[in-house]
Amino acid sequence: MGIEAVETDALCPPPEPYSYAIKAGGAVYLAGQVSLDREGRVVGGTTAEQARQIWQNIEDVLEAAGSSIADVVKVTYYMQDIREIAQEIPVREEVFAGRPPPAVTALQAAALGLPGLKMEVDVIAVLGDAEGDGGV
Repeated sequence: MGIEAVETDALCPPPEPYSYAIKAGGAVYLAGQVSLDREGRVVGGTTAEQARQIWQNIEDVLEAAGSSIADVVKVTYYMQDIREIAQEIPVREEVFAGRPPPAVTALQAAALGLPGLKMEVDVIAVLGDAEGDGGV
């Protein structure tokens, strides 16, 4: 099984040695994404605002990997305050409108990487739509 790192200049460089995504075995595995812009600044003060930036970052990484939001099968949320997942749900509903929602796990984290971060999200996506229709 080949393993390939996914690189993209759409995001700021990783702050430590890791890949934003790895392609292996017909899937793409993303590292946790947070609400950072290309310059590494936290975007958004609310959970919903941060979720929008995170999903944009995820979309950028998936595109670099040859996949898309339509191919996401699993999402894991790491929340500063698990009660704030309710503010993220409408954003997720927009992101996955028109298709079955992915499997989701949400956890409360003791701490996230930077002050001001409310959540981190990682996903697993298939490489190419299993149905062959290319997406949603």
